[in-house]
Amino acid sequence: MPLTTRLHEFIARYNVLQSPTVGMDAYLKNHPNLYKAVLLANHVFRAASMAAFHKALPYSAPVNTSLCFGGSLFYRLSVETNCAYKFALPAFAGSIALPMGKEALTNLLNGVAFASRNKFVSTLASLIPIAAYITYIALTVSYDVDKKCEKK
Repeated sequence: MPLTTRLHEFIARYNVLQSPTVGMDAYLKNHPNLYKAVLLANHVFRAASMAAFHKALPYSAPVNTSLCFGGSLFYRLSVETNCAYKFALPAFAGSIALPMGKEALTNLLNGVAFASRNKFVSTLASLIPIAAYITYIALTVSYDVDKKCEKK
């Protein structure tokens, strides 16, 4: 028996996460709104992680953006073809949208956005990418969970 097969069988036999994973999947299928919240949180976490990675790279912003996009696209084309949920490209989009909207959200919460009409319009315009990202992931997650849960 090849080493790869033995390793796979060993991992399958001693996988301590198998039972909790199956239990969580069954529970979430019976609670679709919670399932949607979990997937939304996962999307935002991945976008925040990608934004931190983008910021940590030692190159210029265009180079960092190109590296993150290239990595996300490669992952989407090579790995995510076997995954139920597609996170790579939405995480990349979120990693661009979140920092763009950060200052606008701060201005909105601190009241700076209400100092003048120009500031208010500028703040709202800066929120468009984050609003588009959140709308996209909310609609995608809702569709995916509804499709998965109706297969009962």
